[in-house]
Amino acid sequence: MALTRADIAASAQRLTADGFELYLASHREVLDRLNTSPFGVPVTMLDFLTAGPSDWSVADLMRVYNVLNATAFGDKGIPLQNWVMIDLGLLPSAFLLVALPMARAEAILSDPGRTPAERERIERVLPAVLAQARRLGYDGPIPVAGYCAAPTPIPGGWVGWSLCSAIPGLGTVTKGLGLEVYGARTLTGVAQFSDQGLRVHRRFGPMRIIAATLDLHPVPHTLVYRSDVFADDPPQAPTFWMDCRDLDAQRDMQAAIEAGTSRFSVLSPGLVDDRVPILECTS
Repeated sequence: MALTRADIAASAQRLTADGFELYLASHREVLDRLNTSPFGVPVTMLDFLTAGPSDWSVADLMRVYNVLNATAFGDKGIPLQNWVMIDLGLLPSAFLLVALPMARAEAILSDPGRTPAERERIERVLPAVLAQARRLGYDGPIPVAGYCAAPTPIPGGWVGWSLCSAIPGLGTVTKGLGLEVYGARTLTGVAQFSDQGLRVHRRFGPMRIIAATLDLHPVPHTLVYRSDVFADDPPQAPTFWMDCRDLDAQRDMQAAIEAGTSRFSVLSPGLVDDRVPILECTS
């Protein structure tokens, strides 16, 4: 199902009612130009260029977040570099972070209410995050999800990156809050046809394929997409279903895009049992 702003607002309110904390990390010149109360939900502003709260360091919070991101993406071989986090995230934009107090984050590891799949994700990512906090002697909020997007010269146009979480189910609301903070109207992003994350990205609006192959990217089956954020998204029948690892089909789509003979879109819900519903519109 396509998401609305009301869906994200309701999810964010449930998060804060459950004890999750929301932060926006950047610096004052950027923070002053963003929506610092998305959907009326309170978000704590953090200026990473200042000393920060008296009892914990914003710098250490971001060091812990860096481990969250690197661990979540490590199996793809694209961990977040510290300088990238600063130069391309904190300085020109802002990270929307979802966090828990240390004790709550530790308790998640033994939560009996989690499904086996949820436990697998949590046990793969969260221990490394907590271990980094302990190494630093850091006892502030523990980031368990985060998102960042970079501004472009196109009015309302942003390039999304760095969506990650240690707890399944947090990615969608985290991305939605971030897009509302930025005031994004269009979102360009990079994803993999073979990644379950495609389902999350597809929920934010019609998803036009800008490039069906991206050989420069280190992960195979990568595409570039552009979404109109929270736009009307009526159900449509796919022209064809593509195997997510069918590189020949992806190259054929790319050739048609470059020739200007066809336009392609990923239809909802995105990846389904290793297949992706594709809409083709001929020129």
